[in-house]
Amino acid sequence: MKKTIIAFSPHKTALTVASVLAVLSLIFLIPSFLFLASVGQGASIGAMLFLGPILYFVFGYISTALGAIIYNKVAKNTGGIQVTIKTEDDDL
Repeated sequence: MKKTIIAFSPHKTALTVASVLAVLSLIFLIPSFLFLASVGQGASIGAMLFLGPILYFVFGYISTALGAIIYNKVAKNTGGIQVTIKTEDDDL
């Protein structure tokens, strides 16, 4: 079954992607914090442990929202991205 993505909701798409980026930033920042704390540099990275997810969220939201808006404009002229989806009833 082929489906075409003709538009993204900029807010919902950006909110989802920004939230994922904020969580992913913790995956990288927590080990960095632990390492730097063990060598005596914990205070400087401590601020990034707090600010990192916030910054990833804000900039991820803005860039994804702009990307969705641009995609929606481009998709009107190109027809959008076509994807093939398999459901349980489909045989390929």
